[in-house]
Amino acid sequence: MSDNEIVWADLARDVVMVRGDDSAQFLHSQLANDIASLAVGSSIYSLLLEPTGDICVILRVVRHGDTVFTLDVEAGYGQTIITRLQRFVLRAKVVMSASDWVVRAFRGANANDSLGVVAGRAEVYWGSNDAVDVVADLSQLPVLGENADVELIDYLRVDARWPKLGVDVLAGDIPATSGILDVAVSFTKGCYPGQELVERMSSRGASAPVEVRVMSREGLGVGARIEKDGVTVGTVTSIGPTLALVRVARGSEVGEPLSAARNS
Repeated sequence: MSDNEIVWADLARDVVMVRGDDSAQFLHSQLANDIASLAVGSSIYSLLLEPTGDICVILRVVRHGDTVFTLDVEAGYGQTIITRLQRFVLRAKVVMSASDWVVRAFRGANANDSLGVVAGRAEVYWGSNDAVDVVADLSQLPVLGENADVELIDYLRVDARWPKLGVDVLAGDIPATSGILDVAVSFTKGCYPGQELVERMSSRGASAPVEVRVMSREGLGVGARIEKDGVTVGTVTSIGPTLALVRVARGSEVGEPLSAARNS
């Protein structure tokens, strides 16, 4: 991929459709981020937590209409979202279902501006003009640039300092492990399941037993152990063009927090 080339690929992500008069209010009450203020045509990342505070999934919310949303997540976790949310629907006017819609990624110089206004636009985690996704029916997806291997998109996400569910962040981890609270959590929105753990750790400045961090990938491969003074303190979970993501034990000074790197 050259510096000026735009490429696209369809990502291995599940899409859950959420519809109904109460869909915005319901999602706002269940997800860790502020969904109520999400404008039509906009997107936001969030954590869906278990009531205990453990991570269920990392997902992205796209608001396609006043009462129509999609939740996209790594492949294999779509049903997990439906099962978890169904427990709290009660009498809310909300219908959830697995969708055959597709997440298409566009990467390359000015890809965001070049794509223009299309239905289903979904912003990427690091907010770059060189990247944008579209969540839509396959027949409605635009084509821009050359088709690329989906592995390339995954490779680039590491240098964007974003963890992958099931690889870098595991279901059952606590939110502080993920390193993305600055992107995926609102600390002003009000109550949601699992909020107590997030707020308590934040207010106390507590660290997680394991934290995803970023470091130079030089000489590293997936599965490599990071040692200090002869003791293993971390394991490489993903590598990109120049960086690696590492699950690091509490107290280790290996790498730097994802939030610090992403916002630098």
